[in-house]
Amino acid sequence: MKHRYKRIFTGILLIGFMMVSPLQAQEHGSKTHGHTKEPAKKESAHKPSKSGHQKGHSQHKGGLHLFSPDWHGTLSEHQKVEVDEMHLRLMKDTAAIKAMITVKKTELAVLATQDHAKLEAINKKIDEILDLKRQKIRARYAHIIEMREMLSPEQRISYDMRIISQAAGRKK
Repeated sequence: MKHRYKRIFTGILLIGFMMVSPLQAQEHGSKTHGHTKEPAKKESAHKPSKSGHQKGHSQHKGGLHLFSPDWHGTLSEHQKVEVDEMHLRLMKDTAAIKAMITVKKTELAVLATQDHAKLEAINKKIDEILDLKRQKIRARYAHIIEMREMLSPEQRISYDMRIISQAAGRKK
């Protein structure tokens, strides 16, 4: 009986902690600057508003451009269409791979949790996952090369900075 109450109490505590973090984030977003009553505004590093094309690239936020303009902001209308087509091709190429990786990881977990798990079968499943990840990485880097070919030398500076920054472990 005591264990039951401990579990219930622990569950309530965990739910409480999970609710506190989002509430603090909301409260932080509504803080005022100075003596005005206006809520704090997020400042855009590059563009004050997002057009239809740029909404799909919201993950590419500033901080890594020193002096050159962000490559998104310098695209011509033709380049924007071309970039969207390339991104769509990449998404089509990798969507099935990502789904297969998820399935293989689930199969791996099932294999690992069997009573008499066979290491040979687990290793084979790991190899299958790594083969899929290899395909996904190859598709991504083929996309990067294709993107660089359609950008002007000035646009490549900004694009290359983002690619190198990502490789160094920084978020997009």
